[in-house]
Amino acid sequence: MELHYRGAAYEASADAIETTDNGLTGQYRGAALRFRRPKWIAEQPHRSGMKYRGVAIH
Repeated sequence: MELHYRGAAYEASADAIETTDNGLTGQYRGAALRFRRPKWIAEQPHRSGMKYRGVAIH
């Protein structure tokens, strides 16, 4: 799909995420909803030695 932003055209790139049904349901404005969760969640990299406003983050 071609999209435009401030006159510049670009192609949308959406990656498919594998999901599983977790059995939760709900309703929003009269429409039934099924909640899903990703099959795999990426692990966040460990960032030791960082500081935020002078406080060390472990």
